Amino acid sequence: MWLLRTDRAELVYFPRNFDADGGYAILSHTWDERGEQTFQEVRDIGERCKRARTNPRDDPQLSPKIRECCRLAERHGLRWAWADSCCIDKNSSSELSESINSMYRWYSDAEECYAYLVDVPSDCVLTARDSAFRRSRWHTRGWTLQELIAPASFRFYSCDWEELGNRADLAELLQEITKIPREIFTRETRPSEHSVSARMRWASGRQTTRSEDEAYCLMGLFDVSMPTNYGEGEKAFMRLQYEIMRRDPDLSLFAWGYTLACGSFRGQGLTLHPGKYVNSDWKFLLASSPHAFHLQVWYAPNLGLKAKQRYPPSRDKRGAPSADAATVPFGRVELPRISITTYGIKLRLPVFEADGATVAVLLCVDPDNNHLGLFLCPGPRRSDPTRPRYYAGCVYSVYQPPRAYVARLISLGNDLNNLQFNGKRVEATWRTIYVVPGHPDGQSPSATTARLTINCDPRQPFRLPHWLVSRLLAVGFTVVTQEEWDEQGSKVTRLYFLRPAGGEIIYLDLGLCHIDPKARWSKVTISYGPNVKRSKDVSRAHSCKEHHIDSWTAWSKVFPDSASDAEPSVRLSFAPCKALPETSKLVVHMELLGRFYEEILREANMTTAFPSLSDLNKGIRLASPDHLPVPEPTFPGHPTQLPRRFYAWLKASARKHLERHQRPPP
Repeated sequence: MWLLRTDRAELVYFPRNFDADGGYAILSHTWDERGEQTFQEVRDIGERCKRARTNPRDDPQLSPKIRECCRLAERHGLRWAWADSCCIDKNSSSELSESINSMYRWYSDAEECYAYLVDVPSDCVLTARDSAFRRSRWHTRGWTLQELIAPASFRFYSCDWEELGNRADLAELLQEITKIPREIFTRETRPSEHSVSARMRWASGRQTTRSEDEAYCLMGLFDVSMPTNYGEGEKAFMRLQYEIMRRDPDLSLFAWGYTLACGSFRGQGLTLHPGKYVNSDWKFLLASSPHAFHLQVWYAPNLGLKAKQRYPPSRDKRGAPSADAATVPFGRVELPRISITTYGIKLRLPVFEADGATVAVLLCVDPDNNHLGLFLCPGPRRSDPTRPRYYAGCVYSVYQPPRAYVARLISLGNDLNNLQFNGKRVEATWRTIYVVPGHPDGQSPSATTARLTINCDPRQPFRLPHWLVSRLLAVGFTVVTQEEWDEQGSKVTRLYFLRPAGGEIIYLDLGLCHIDPKARWSKVTISYGPNVKRSKDVSRAHSCKEHHIDSWTAWSKVFPDSASDAEPSVRLSFAPCKALPETSKLVVHMELLGRFYEEILREANMTTAFPSLSDLNKGIRLASPDHLPVPEPTFPGHPTQLPRRFYAWLKASARKHLERHQRPPP
C-alpha cells in the first residue's frame, strides 16, 4: 500500500496498511473530468524536489487536492494519507487488481475519511430542499458508495476545504439523499445485516465511467473478491453475482424487475399467458446491472425476531414447531440452497403450479409484508426432462383492448401458510429446479446493437447508429426493437428505450406510409412517471401531415413540440446514409433535451453525450481533411479558373493545420 507523507506529500510503500505508524487518513472524491494527478506524476515531483532540496508539498505542480488533503490530515495529527488517484500504480495490473479488492478494507481501517465535494460551497445550507449538497455529483458515483459506508469516522468538506459536518450528525439527511438506512451511517447495523437486494438497491441510482466498475465497486459491500478484467463489460456484474451466490443463499438477489399485484387489476381483464415466450432481459435469473434493483425487498430467513412471520418457524426444546408455528409452510422445514452448474443455476426452493403458471416462492417480502414469487416459464431450447430448466417471467394482458406486458415477480399475500395466487389459495412444495442465469454469450441484448435488425438489411429504409445506441445504454436505457403493425395495417419498426431507474420509456416509430409507400415517416412518444408500465400502450398510427420526414424543416423535429424546458423532449433528425449512397436509406439521430435529461446526463458524466446533427457533421468535416471538397469555381464575369494546384495546396495546408492543433500536448 502506497501512502503519502502528510508533511511532504511523498509516496512511501508499506507491505500492510497497519504498518503505517499512527494510522492514515483517506480521501473520498469525484475525479475531475480533465483527469487527476497520477502515481507517476507525484513520484516525478518528489524526485525533482529531492534534487532541488525543496518540499514537494509546496511545489506548484502538485495537485491542490492532494496538497490540501495532506495539510488537513497533518492538522489532525496523522503522518500518512491515501488518495486513489495517486496512491495506486495503475501501470501495474496486479497492483491495480489488489487495490480494488482491498479498497473497502483500506477505507474501513482509516482513522479519518475526508469527503471532498468540489461542487458544494462552504456557505451551503445542507438541508435546503434543492441544496448543492443534495445535488452533489459525489452522491451519484458508484465508488463513493463504499467510501461512504466503510469508514468509522467520516467528514464532509466543501470546495474550499471547510468542514460541512460528519456522517453521524447528517445521517437523516443522507438517508433522504441516498435511500440508505440511517442505522448504517451510525454503525447501529452493518451492511451484511441487510438483504442482497437492499444493498444492490443502494447502488441502483449510481453511475460509473467503466461498466466493469459497476461490479468492482460493490465487491467490498458484499465481502467478495474476484480478479479484475477491464474489457469484459457486463460479464463483471455477472461474475459478482456468482460470487455472492457462493457465499450467501439470499434469494432476494433474484427479486428484481416488475412485480404483478393481481389485486390492482380487478375489473380490468387481467389474463396470464404463461406458455407465451418471454422476449425480455427479465427472462434470465441474474440482472445485467445494479440499475435493475429498484424494489425494496427483505429476505425472510434473515429477519429473525424482526419478521412479522418467522421463517423457519421457531421450535421447542424437542425440535417440534412451537405454538406460534402450529403449521409448517411447504410441508417441511428447509432453507433454500443455491449451486452453480453448467446446466443453469440449481435452486432448492418452494414451487407451486396454478392456472398453467409455475411460480417459485422466493421467501422475500416487500414493504407491505407481501411474499414474492418468481414466475418460471419454459424456454425455446430443449432441456433434460429429468432436470426441469426454466426461464423467468410471464406474459400477461390487461385493459380493453388487451395489451401484452411482461411481469417477473408476483405478490403472494402476507401468509406463508395461505399463499394467494390470482385470487386463489395455492400450496407450494420444496423442489429442485434449474434456471437459466443469463445470455449464453455473457452479454445482454441491451448491451449490444447486433439485434437491431434494421441495420442488418440494406433494403431497410432506416439505420440507427451503433454509437448512439451505446450512449443511450450508458445513460441507463435498455433497448428493445420489434416489428409491429399499425392501425392501418402497415409494418412499423418500433424501438423501445426504457430507463427503469427513472420509469420512462421513449418510443421511436419508423415506417413507410400506407398511402404513399415511398413516403417515410417517424415519430417519438415519451412516457414517464412511476406508473408508466401500467399505462395504456402508445398508438402506432401516424399523421401524414405531422410525421412525414420530407415535410420537416431540414428533416428535423422536436417531440413533443409543446414540452416545457423542465419536461423531457427528443429532437429527431435524419440524414442520408453516405455508406449506401445508391439507396434512399436514412440515418436516425436523437438528442435528449430539457432539464429532465440534463440531470440524467450529468449523473452519468455525459454532459455532451448527444451532439446536434449539424455539430456532428461539422466535426466529421474538420476531423478529416480528405473530405474537404476541391471546387473549381469560376469568378463571376471572368472566364479564367484558379489552377488545380492552388486547391491542392489549400487542402494540404488545412491538413497540416488540423494535425498541428489535434496533436496531444507533450
